[in-house]
Amino acid sequence: MSKSKTYTTSELARHFNISVVSASRFIAKHKLKPIKTGQHNAKYYDDAVFQQMEEYYQNKPKAPEKPTYATTKDTIIDQLKAQIQEQAATIELLKQQLTIKDEQIATANRLADQAQQLDLTTHNQSQLPKKH
Repeated sequence: MSKSKTYTTSELARHFNISVVSASRFIAKHKLKPIKTGQHNAKYYDDAVFQQMEEYYQNKPKAPEKPTYATTKDTIIDQLKAQIQEQAATIELLKQQLTIKDEQIATANRLADQAQQLDLTTHNQSQLPKKH
């Protein structure tokens, strides 16, 4: 019979590539008891716990890995260039709108000037002496 090895929660977690919290939850969920408690309240578990965790984590379906996209300087530069192009297009549109507004203001000023001249002419005509 081989000598029984003991494992701390941290060692179990490290061996199965899980967090200490996950290892602790597994132990609590399955009501596993430590075979001894060491310094600083460290709990030691025997090979039976190790075997149980090994069986569980071997059969546990793996979560699909999410694709990771390494952000590179080139990617960031491309994104910034795209933003610059969008903003340049917006600026151009705003310039066109501003030109239209300037034309509308100029037209409104011309109409106001014409209305003022017409009003002045009418006022002057009404003050002229009437010929009988």
